[in-house]
Amino acid sequence: MILFLKSIVFASDFSRITAAVGLWSWAAISLALASQVVFYRVSRNTPGYIKTNTEGLDPKELLMGIDLSSSTFTGSWSQLCPTCKIVRPVRSKHCPICKQCVEQFDHHCPWISNCVGKRNKWDFLVFLCMGIATTLLGAAVGFHRLWTEPIILSSSESWTHFMVTKHPGAVLFMFMDIFLLTGALILTVAQAVMIARNLTTNEAANQSRYTYLRGPDGRFRNPYNQGWQKNCAYFLVNGYNNDEEAAWPTLQQTVE
Repeated sequence: MILFLKSIVFASDFSRITAAVGLWSWAAISLALASQVVFYRVSRNTPGYIKTNTEGLDPKELLMGIDLSSSTFTGSWSQLCPTCKIVRPVRSKHCPICKQCVEQFDHHCPWISNCVGKRNKWDFLVFLCMGIATTLLGAAVGFHRLWTEPIILSSSESWTHFMVTKHPGAVLFMFMDIFLLTGALILTVAQAVMIARNLTTNEAANQSRYTYLRGPDGRFRNPYNQGWQKNCAYFLVNGYNNDEEAAWPTLQQTVE
């Protein structure tokens, strides 16, 4: 924001900014400030930590103290967490960085220094979308300022060389802005695809490790996929993925 204001909006080596461009500039600044609020929210809020059961238990006894009679236990040993001493729900995972199990664990994001899970995935998606809008507006204003700036080039000088030497701050901002825009776009598309499939990033990356992601024939099958329309609608309304299994045909029914 500081570089944008100093090198693009109020830069002394640029011509005076027009009212329309100034309006879009302040819109970008407003979005950037709002993004900081969402950033704080998504980085500080719980992603869906599951309460541990380690009090009074020996950490060296990996499976001692775990209540196997829990209603969430489906018989899969991957549900047992030797660190938290709990039977974690299906689709959850222990994060070695946060040192806790997270419901609907998606991934640990270094951008927000927090896990992305059931309780903050909606905020994470909003943060990404606001990041795209902010950097897109910033890039548009920056490109407009550079492109419409009246310049006089010598016969041996290129437009790019002139801008790099005369407006280094603006060029640096454009490079940083496009880099962030590219990263935000990739993350947003990846998250949108996962939401449409009702799948987490962790499940997509480690599908061979989870038995619930295999059908009777041994092939990959997502039991939670209700179709992209229902998956997206459920997420938009509730803010997290639907854990109810879809009604899939049996192997015999599939063969028939």
